[in-house]
Amino acid sequence: MERMREEILIDAPVEHVWSFFQDTTRWHDWMPRMEVSELSGPVDQVGTTYVQVGKVMGFEMKSRFTIVEVEPKKLIREHTDDQGTQDNTYRFEPEGDATRVITESDYELPGHLPGLLKKVMTKSFFERQVRHMLQDFKTLAEVTVPVPA
Repeated sequence: MERMREEILIDAPVEHVWSFFQDTTRWHDWMPRMEVSELSGPVDQVGTTYVQVGKVMGFEMKSRFTIVEVEPKKLIREHTDDQGTQDNTYRFEPEGDATRVITESDYELPGHLPGLLKKVMTKSFFERQVRHMLQDFKTLAEVTVPVPA
């Protein structure tokens, strides 16, 4: 099993960052390589499921994730066993007027992937993708902070 951890500081209060993360209509804006569908409820509710489909080199990976732990404005943890085991944790930590978002993932690539694809989908590939995703999340979360009147 591989482990990955990335973090970013967002210049916005934790309430705003948490709310922005909950808006699944915006997920494609900061996760452009993924399509999300079949949401069974809000992502801040244990038991909610959704389907995530992504493509790497034309190979489709489709997984149904289940929200398995929630601490409001602090943590969301999700799990899937569909395309290899994967546990993702998103932490939201206030730092003054900003929020540190930490994402951790424990994953195992599915056994049926072709050897070349597995080689390309190394830990460094996933880490790069997550860093880009977090940077996009940061940019969008910061530009949507309400301006005081």
